Formats: sequence, structure tokens, C-alpha cells
Amino acid sequence: MNEVISNVYMNDLKQIKDTIRQNKNKAIIVVNSAMIMTYYEIGTIINNRKTWGSNYIQKLSEDLKEYGKGHSVQNLYRMSQIANEFTREELFSQPAREIPWFTIIEIMHKSNSHEEMLWYINQTHKYGWSRSQVLQKFKEQAYERNLIEPSTSISIKSDDSTNEIFKDVYVFDFLNRNNTRTEKDLTNTLVDNIIKFIQELGSDFAFVGKEYKIITPTNETFYIDILMYHLILHCYVIIEVKNRKFKPQDLGQLLFYVSAIDDLKKTIGDNETVGLLLCKDADSYTSKSTLDRINAKVGVSKYKVLEDLPKYLEKRLKEN
Repeated sequence: MNEVISNVYMNDLKQIKDTIRQNKNKAIIVVNSAMIMTYYEIGTIINNRKTWGSNYIQKLSEDLKEYGKGHSVQNLYRMSQIANEFTREELFSQPAREIPWFTIIEIMHKSNSHEEMLWYINQTHKYGWSRSQVLQKFKEQAYERNLIEPSTSISIKSDDSTNEIFKDVYVFDFLNRNNTRTEKDLTNTLVDNIIKFIQELGSDFAFVGKEYKIITPTNETFYIDILMYHLILHCYVIIEVKNRKFKPQDLGQLLFYVSAIDDLKKTIGDNETVGLLLCKDADSYTSKSTLDRINAKVGVSKYKVLEDLPKYLEKRLKEN
């Protein structure tokens, strides 16, 4: 093949692979939806025979062996529980029917209320959480945090969708008091666990660099803690970390970095750079007051280690 034909071929190959992948995913969704519908109907029939006792389910399982392992006694009980917990409309809505059966079971068993179940199902669908990620979110008490915290940062200076990309509090299960003693420790640990870090930030972030070096036209050198790129907003995101409580003077450094990246790194296809101060703690009045007269797209959020989360949530509940 000459170079032109080779390039066309590679483009064709990519399109074909994308088509196969997309249709395969659609097929999986259709199969999963049909399975959930079937299981719900079976569960409803079982619940209509509650007075018949456990022997009914045992016999049912034996007589359904020819239809595969999915009709074990344990799974039939799960079908009964699902039919009890969800209405037909809830279970056949787009979020639920696109989530794997066993992920729905995990959500049902670990939730303390119907509202919590629906919240986890919607979030799982929205962010594409795997079963292991869902279990991690329960561990991090994501639902409880959602009830007492705003979904966006306590202080984001923006007039557009930028204010939706940051949370008030981030919880990182890989952080502990030993690996957050200094800001360098904190930065290194976040980057060493970059996949989990991005999962907590949001799926639309891409990692650019740690201690990212910028050299000014006047030959001054500076290092940004963490530089990311947001794939949906098409902008660089600067993350400066502080292993202590937020101080108003922290914003000076962040604002300089935002301006420098806009000036030295941003291209025609990029939108304005966004900056985030990730602090151990932040007083809402102090951070909001500090940002009130700033026009740049910057925000202040807190991070928590898993061991401190229960105490933090208890304190917030009392405040609310």
C-alpha cells in the first residue's frame, strides 16, 4: 500500500472497529434490559405465591434448570426482592435497564432506603460506575455526602457549566494521615493513584502532568502541582493542593498559574483555564468572600481521607 491508501485503510479500520464496538455495547444493553424484565416478571409471580413457603422456590429452581444457572434458589429470591423493592416504571427506566443485574442487587442490599437505591442507580448510569466502583462509593458514603453537601464546589467563579465540574468535598480512599504530611506527599500520592484520583474528580478529566514546569518570557520557572485537561469543556484545569486549611493568600499563586497557562499554553481550540485549590479544610465564608471580586474561573474544595469521613459527616449533620 502507498501512504495515501494506507491512511485511508487505517481510517476505514478505525470506523469498522468503532461500529463493532458500539453495536456490541447496544446488544449488551438490549440483552441486559430483557433479562431484568424477565427477572422482574418472575419475581412478581413468586411474590404472588408467598403463602406457599420456601418449597415453592426450591421446586421452581429445579424445574428451571434447563434454562441455565440464572434460576438458582438464591437468584430467585433476588428476583422476589427486586419485584418488592422497585415499581415496574423504576426498574424499566433507562438508568436501571442499562445497569448489570448484579450491580442492581448490590445497590439494593447496601442501601438503607428506597431513595438511596434510586440515587445510586441514577449515578451509576450517569457516570458509568463499575460494580467495584459502586461498592467503593458506598464505602465513601457518597449518598450521605450528597444529602448534606452541594454537588458543586462551595466557591466557583464562573458564569457557565464550569461550576458543575467541581465538588464541595472529595474523598480519596488511598489517602491517609501518613501520606499527606506535606504538600509534596499529597501531590505524589494523588498522581501515584491517578486512576482513582480521576474517578473521584469525574470521568471527563485527563492527566497532563505533575509539578508541571512553566517558564515565563522573563526566564522565571514555576511548577504547577497538577495540570489536568477537561475533555468536555476543552480547557486546562490547574489543581494546587494544600495539606492545611484554606487561607485567602493561597489564591494569589493559583491566579498566577491560571493566567500563565492561558498565556503560554492555551491554543485557539482551548477555552479559558480553570483553577482549583484542593485544601484539607475550608471555611465557606472565608473562601466565598475571597473569591467574590475575582473574575477568573477558580474554586476552592476540600479533600477528606476515608478515616476522617464519619466524624466529618457527623459534624455537618449537626450543623445542618
